[in-house]
Amino acid sequence: MKKVFLILGIIAGSLLLLCCGGGVALYFFADTNTYAKPADVCATVNEADGSGAWGIPTGTKTKDTNAFGRTYSSCVVTLPSDGTLTVAIDVTSSKSDAREHYDAVKKIADNATSAGATVATIGGIGAAAFSMSTNQNNALMYELDFYDDNLYISLNLTTPTGTTLTADKVRTDFTFIAKGLMKTLKASSSSGSDWDD
Repeated sequence: MKKVFLILGIIAGSLLLLCCGGGVALYFFADTNTYAKPADVCATVNEADGSGAWGIPTGTKTKDTNAFGRTYSSCVVTLPSDGTLTVAIDVTSSKSDAREHYDAVKKIADNATSAGATVATIGGIGAAAFSMSTNQNNALMYELDFYDDNLYISLNLTTPTGTTLTADKVRTDFTFIAKGLMKTLKASSSSGSDWDD
Protein backbone atom coordinates (compact mmCIF):
# COMPACT_ATOMS: atom_id res chain seq x y z
CA MET A 1 0.00 0.00 0.00
CA LYS A 2 2.87 2.33 0.85
CA LYS A 3 4.38 1.59 -2.55
CA VAL A 4 1.14 2.66 -4.26
CA PHE A 5 1.13 5.97 -2.39
CA LEU A 6 4.80 6.43 -3.24
CA ILE A 7 4.11 5.92 -6.94
CA LEU A 8 1.12 8.27 -6.82
CA GLY A 9 3.26 10.87 -5.06
CA ILE A 10 5.97 10.62 -7.72
CA ILE A 11 3.38 11.01 -10.48
CA ALA A 12 1.76 14.00 -8.77
CA GLY A 13 5.16 15.63 -8.21
CA SER A 14 6.14 15.08 -11.84
CA LEU A 15 2.89 16.62 -13.06
CA LEU A 16 3.38 19.60 -10.78
CA LEU A 17 6.91 20.11 -12.08
CA LEU A 18 5.75 19.76 -15.67
CA CYS A 19 2.93 22.21 -15.15
CA CYS A 20 4.57 24.88 -13.01
CA GLY A 21 8.25 24.31 -13.53
CA GLY A 22 7.76 24.00 -17.27
CA GLY A 23 5.75 27.18 -17.29
CA VAL A 24 8.53 29.00 -15.47
CA ALA A 25 11.06 27.64 -17.96
CA LEU A 26 8.94 28.76 -20.89
CA TYR A 27 8.59 32.19 -19.29
CA PHE A 28 12.33 32.68 -19.02
CA PHE A 29 13.23 31.22 -22.41
CA ALA A 30 10.39 32.71 -24.50
CA ASP A 31 11.22 35.51 -26.94
CA THR A 32 10.87 38.97 -25.46
CA ASN A 33 10.03 42.01 -27.56
CA THR A 34 12.28 45.05 -27.46
CA TYR A 35 9.61 47.62 -28.23
CA ALA A 36 6.23 48.52 -26.76
CA LYS A 37 3.51 50.51 -28.53
CA PRO A 38 3.86 54.25 -27.82
CA ALA A 39 0.95 55.95 -26.14
CA ASP A 40 1.24 58.95 -28.46
CA VAL A 41 3.00 58.65 -31.83
CA CYS A 42 3.38 62.41 -32.38
CA ALA A 43 4.81 62.88 -28.89
CA THR A 44 7.34 60.14 -29.68
CA VAL A 45 8.27 61.84 -32.96
CA ASN A 46 8.73 65.18 -31.18
CA GLU A 47 10.83 63.60 -28.41
CA ALA A 48 13.09 61.99 -31.00
CA ASP A 49 13.43 65.35 -32.80
CA GLY A 50 11.71 63.70 -35.72
CA SER A 51 11.19 66.87 -37.75
CA GLY A 52 13.82 69.24 -36.40
CA ALA A 53 15.91 68.98 -39.54
CA TRP A 54 13.31 71.05 -41.42
CA GLY A 55 12.43 73.64 -38.81
CA ILE A 56 9.60 73.96 -36.32
CA PRO A 57 6.46 72.12 -37.53
CA THR A 58 3.38 74.22 -38.24
CA GLY A 59 1.08 71.36 -37.24
CA THR A 60 0.91 67.70 -36.25
CA LYS A 61 -1.92 65.20 -36.47
CA THR A 62 -2.21 61.57 -35.41
CA LYS A 63 -4.07 59.17 -37.65
CA ASP A 64 -4.59 55.43 -37.92
CA THR A 65 -3.27 53.62 -40.96
CA ASN A 66 -4.85 50.42 -42.28
CA ALA A 67 -2.61 48.37 -44.54
CA PHE A 68 -1.51 44.77 -45.06
CA GLY A 69 -4.22 43.56 -42.72
CA ARG A 70 -2.88 45.68 -39.88
CA THR A 71 -3.89 48.90 -38.11
CA TYR A 72 -1.16 51.13 -36.71
CA SER A 73 -0.62 54.77 -35.85
CA SER A 74 0.98 57.51 -37.89
CA CYS A 75 1.95 61.10 -37.16
CA VAL A 76 1.51 63.60 -39.98
CA VAL A 77 3.77 66.63 -39.55
CA THR A 78 3.23 69.80 -41.60
CA LEU A 79 6.58 71.49 -42.23
CA PRO A 80 7.34 75.22 -42.58
CA SER A 81 8.18 74.72 -46.27
CA ASP A 82 4.67 73.34 -46.85
CA GLY A 83 6.06 69.85 -47.11
CA THR A 84 4.66 66.91 -45.17
CA LEU A 85 6.44 64.30 -43.08
CA THR A 86 4.50 61.15 -42.20
CA VAL A 87 5.91 58.80 -39.57
CA ALA A 88 4.19 55.42 -39.27
CA ILE A 89 5.05 53.24 -36.26
CA ASP A 90 3.90 49.62 -36.16
CA VAL A 91 4.85 47.76 -32.98
CA THR A 92 4.06 44.15 -33.74
CA SER A 93 3.64 41.11 -31.51
CA SER A 94 6.78 39.40 -32.84
CA LYS A 95 9.93 39.86 -34.91
CA SER A 96 8.45 37.78 -37.72
CA ASP A 97 5.41 40.10 -37.97
CA ALA A 98 7.66 43.17 -38.28
CA ARG A 99 9.76 41.43 -40.93
CA GLU A 100 6.62 40.40 -42.82
CA HIS A 101 5.40 44.02 -42.87
CA TYR A 102 8.81 45.22 -44.07
CA ASP A 103 9.03 42.59 -46.82
CA ALA A 104 5.53 43.46 -48.09
CA VAL A 105 6.38 47.15 -48.42
CA LYS A 106 9.81 46.39 -49.94
CA LYS A 107 8.13 44.28 -52.64
CA ILE A 108 5.85 47.18 -53.60
CA ALA A 109 8.84 49.54 -53.69
CA ASP A 110 10.82 47.20 -55.94
CA ASN A 111 7.90 47.04 -58.35
CA ALA A 112 7.78 50.85 -58.42
CA THR A 113 11.22 51.05 -60.02
CA SER A 114 9.59 50.34 -63.37
CA ALA A 115 7.73 53.64 -62.96
CA GLY A 116 10.92 55.58 -62.26
CA ALA A 117 11.34 55.22 -58.50
CA THR A 118 14.84 54.76 -57.09
CA VAL A 119 15.15 52.05 -54.43
CA ALA A 120 18.29 51.47 -52.37
CA THR A 121 19.36 49.38 -49.38
CA ILE A 122 20.38 51.50 -46.38
CA GLY A 123 22.88 50.13 -43.88
CA GLY A 124 23.23 50.88 -40.19
CA ILE A 125 19.55 51.23 -39.34
CA GLY A 126 17.85 48.40 -37.43
CA ALA A 127 17.84 44.88 -38.83
CA ALA A 128 17.19 46.04 -42.42
CA ALA A 129 16.27 49.28 -44.16
CA PHE A 130 15.60 50.60 -47.63
CA SER A 131 14.77 53.92 -49.23
CA MET A 132 12.56 54.83 -52.16
CA SER A 133 12.57 58.22 -53.86
CA THR A 134 11.10 60.03 -56.84
CA ASN A 135 11.67 63.53 -58.12
CA GLN A 136 9.14 64.82 -60.61
CA ASN A 137 8.88 68.50 -61.54
CA ASN A 138 11.35 69.29 -58.73
CA ALA A 139 8.94 67.85 -56.15
CA LEU A 140 10.80 65.28 -54.07
CA MET A 141 9.20 62.26 -52.43
CA TYR A 142 11.51 60.28 -50.18
CA GLU A 143 10.60 57.26 -48.06
CA LEU A 144 12.67 55.26 -45.60
CA ASP A 145 11.35 51.96 -44.22
CA PHE A 146 13.05 49.75 -41.66
CA TYR A 147 12.39 47.14 -39.01
CA ASP A 148 14.18 46.21 -35.81
CA ASP A 149 13.07 43.33 -33.60
CA ASN A 150 9.26 43.77 -33.30
CA LEU A 151 9.28 47.35 -34.61
CA TYR A 152 8.47 48.59 -38.13
CA ILE A 153 8.75 52.27 -39.04
CA SER A 154 8.12 54.18 -42.25
CA LEU A 155 9.27 57.78 -42.77
CA ASN A 156 7.79 59.56 -45.77
CA LEU A 157 8.61 63.09 -46.86
CA THR A 158 6.79 64.93 -49.64
CA THR A 159 7.91 68.39 -50.73
CA PRO A 160 6.32 71.07 -52.88
CA THR A 161 7.50 71.89 -56.39
CA GLY A 162 10.74 73.83 -56.42
CA THR A 163 12.24 72.26 -53.30
CA THR A 164 15.98 72.59 -52.79
CA LEU A 165 16.14 69.37 -50.78
CA THR A 166 18.03 66.48 -52.33
CA ALA A 167 17.64 62.73 -51.79
CA ASP A 168 21.13 62.60 -50.24
CA LYS A 169 20.28 65.33 -47.73
CA VAL A 170 16.99 63.67 -46.76
CA ARG A 171 18.67 60.27 -46.41
CA THR A 172 21.15 61.77 -43.93
CA ASP A 173 18.35 63.44 -41.96
CA PHE A 174 16.17 60.31 -42.03
CA THR A 175 19.05 58.18 -40.73
CA PHE A 176 19.37 60.54 -37.76
CA ILE A 177 15.60 60.50 -37.17
CA ALA A 178 15.33 56.71 -37.45
CA LYS A 179 18.04 56.14 -34.85
CA GLY A 180 16.44 58.73 -32.58
CA LEU A 181 13.06 57.00 -32.84
CA MET A 182 14.55 53.59 -31.97
CA LYS A 183 16.39 55.08 -28.99
CA THR A 184 13.28 56.88 -27.74
CA LEU A 185 11.03 53.84 -28.15
CA LYS A 186 13.55 51.53 -26.48
CA ALA A 187 13.84 53.89 -23.52
CA SER A 188 10.07 54.24 -23.10
CA SER A 189 9.58 50.48 -23.45
CA SER A 190 12.24 49.79 -20.83
CA SER A 191 10.85 52.33 -18.37
CA GLY A 192 7.45 50.67 -18.63
CA SER A 193 8.80 47.20 -17.96
CA ASP A 194 7.86 45.16 -14.90
CA TRP A 195 11.57 44.54 -14.30
CA ASP A 196 12.09 48.18 -13.34
CA ASP A 197 10.17 47.78 -10.07
